[in-house]
Amino acid sequence: MITRIKKGALLHILLISLILLVPAVSQADIVIIGNKNIRVDSITTEQAKKLWLGKLKKIGGIKITVVDQTAGNPVFETFYTSVVKKNPSQLKAYWAKVSFTGKAFPPKQLKDDAAIIKWVASNPDALGYVDSSAVNDTVKLLLTAK
Repeated sequence: MITRIKKGALLHILLISLILLVPAVSQADIVIIGNKNIRVDSITTEQAKKLWLGKLKKIGGIKITVVDQTAGNPVFETFYTSVVKKNPSQLKAYWAKVSFTGKAFPPKQLKDDAAIIKWVASNPDALGYVDSSAVNDTVKLLLTAK
């Protein structure tokens, strides 16, 4: 009986040790950024969803141009599942249908946070999304999405 308890306790200690040794995976926030001089101070999640689906072209009378991360990028995946509420296959089907009708076309894709920040900073009507840790003072923070 004592041996059984010791084995169980040892297994329990080993499992706890393994859990403590595995680094915690933390998902950073995704933020929507705009050009520093854009006349918009914030946007809603619903506006962001509509902008990136091509259903909204202006905010407060200002024409907006959005840019995407490349498909497959973790920031892209998080943005579309948490903000736009579409997984990659739903998004692909959506753009196939909408592009075919000519109503809208998918946003231009750039490779990473740095490219998005650089593009947004140099285009007056631009919005993009990046990992919150990448934001710098060349752009304006408009929305934090969890």
